[in-house]
Amino acid sequence: MRDLVAHLPLICLVVALAALAFAALRLARRAPASGAPSRALSVRERAIVAACADALFPAGGPIPLSGTEAGLVEYMDHHVARTPRPLRPYMRLLLHFVELSPWVFGPRRARFTRLPEADRVAVLASMAQSCIYLRRVTFLSLRTLLSMGYLANEKVARAIGVACCATPFERRASAGAAVAVKPPSLAPGVTA
Repeated sequence: MRDLVAHLPLICLVVALAALAFAALRLARRAPASGAPSRALSVRERAIVAACADALFPAGGPIPLSGTEAGLVEYMDHHVARTPRPLRPYMRLLLHFVELSPWVFGPRRARFTRLPEADRVAVLASMAQSCIYLRRVTFLSLRTLLSMGYLANEKVARAIGVACCATPFERRASAGAAVAVKPPSLAPGVTA
């Protein structure tokens, strides 16, 4: 009995991971409804993205635009839609892992989307510093995806003083027409 109690956290983790794997299989087999708007993420997954976005990029922070105001839910939806079909369940699994993480690891036994904002921030901070590699990688992946979307917003770019340029390797001519520039050389006779 003592051995069972000693291994209870590991058993709970294995059960949670098995449930997430089962959920990923269900998501992989899910067929889009005909006539429905083309969305890659479900309503629940969009809620998870919104909760994560506002925890990472809150309203009234150094940049006053919150994550949802910057369009991160739509950004993630488009990103998942552009991802090759065999990889989409893994991206959904990432979101569901974040959703169930507080239930398994704390600080409170509730879904991520049901936690107050302060607890959401605490969950993400604990994921970033976790001794469990899977939790750290999940946080890094989520933060990278959401940061790309946040920095892609024109208002955010203006707030941090970045000039958005969709064609960074083109030189502007004096009349305003773009002039193609050769890629930088890595070594004499070698180009990128």
